[in-house]
Amino acid sequence: MQLRSSRVGLAATIATSFATFFSSGPARSDDQVRAAVTYFAEPAPNTSLNVVHPQVTYQQDFGEHFGLGVGYDADVVSGATPQVFGVDAVTAATKFNDVRHNGTLGLRFLTEYATLRVGGGFAGESDYRSGTANAGVTVDLFERNSQLAVDYTHNFDRVCDANNGVAQELLELRPLDSSDTCFDGGSDLTTTRKLAIDSMQLSWTQVTTPWLVLQFGATGSVLRGFQANPYRQVLLGERAVQERLPGGRNRLALYARTKFAIKPIRGAIELDVRGYLDSWSMRALTTELAWDQYIARPIVIRVRARWHVQDSALFYRDGNEYAASGPVGSFWTGDRELSALFNSTYGVKASYLIRAKEKQFLRFIDSFVISAKADMLLYRSLTKNPEFSPNADRTKGLIDAVVVQAQAGFDF
Repeated sequence: MQLRSSRVGLAATIATSFATFFSSGPARSDDQVRAAVTYFAEPAPNTSLNVVHPQVTYQQDFGEHFGLGVGYDADVVSGATPQVFGVDAVTAATKFNDVRHNGTLGLRFLTEYATLRVGGGFAGESDYRSGTANAGVTVDLFERNSQLAVDYTHNFDRVCDANNGVAQELLELRPLDSSDTCFDGGSDLTTTRKLAIDSMQLSWTQVTTPWLVLQFGATGSVLRGFQANPYRQVLLGERAVQERLPGGRNRLALYARTKFAIKPIRGAIELDVRGYLDSWSMRALTTELAWDQYIARPIVIRVRARWHVQDSALFYRDGNEYAASGPVGSFWTGDRELSALFNSTYGVKASYLIRAKEKQFLRFIDSFVISAKADMLLYRSLTKNPEFSPNADRTKGLIDAVVVQAQAGFDF
């Protein structure tokens, strides 16, 4: 059994906790192979969560005008999560295990000053299936000192849910008990719900001096369909009712990044600021500060700190508020990602590059790269009653979560 909202929140946490790739020039076209294993752990007393995330990617250009990229990754998830969100959410924790597989294929069509990208992928697990199709173009301008990139992605998602066709009112909605009969056309216990996601990103990268690079961009998405966690329930008075979220959501984020090299000490400082808003009345601000330092010619150390603050969705309430006065309108949730919170991340990464001399590595390998990194995550609820928030059980230890990763690969 998998709890979808926890998984989506986790994916977002991991994605943002890893340092965002920042290019200081035209898109890379090096032929390369990369493999990595990431481990994520939340050592909460009653709702611990563990994820092992292996991934491998391969990309290569064939001639001057065509490139290919292939990738595979998986999430092996185990842990426990509150199934009933209310004043007794922690004591109602439910164990679960699941495995997600994801494969991607991308093609690149290259010219001297532009790259066209098309691709897609498919991800599947016991209770969720997702197909994606994407296209994008990157154009180098003004003697390659400027770069404009536009990308579009469409998700064709399918979500398993309990068959609530006989429910006479919203307060009779029951949760999904198990994923055993999901996507089984002959079962009367489950049904399949659709979720369509259209996402677009626009970015402008500018080399202002040999030591300073700026980037500005915007990302937006439109979600239409089932977005709730089918397993989670919210305690409304004395009744446990399946979580219910609006079927539409529009999201927009604006960001600015800068990277400045300090040549005398062989270091570089990076600053990233991102603002977010959506149609569920959520607002967020994220700031990240990082330093890259050459220790020796083949070794680079990166340290970073990231701070994220957000307010609650319009219809979010703490557990005791649901018990005392019920929901706001016809929507209710126990998703911690929709509550007011403050997250901070502190991490370090070390990379080691071994360059080939006269192709001594199997004659076709140009270099090997090895890296390792670790991030420490701290959560803090900003709701009116933090002890009744979904984050309460995850903030009782010295470290709220940790992410470690090992990566190896080669260029050829």
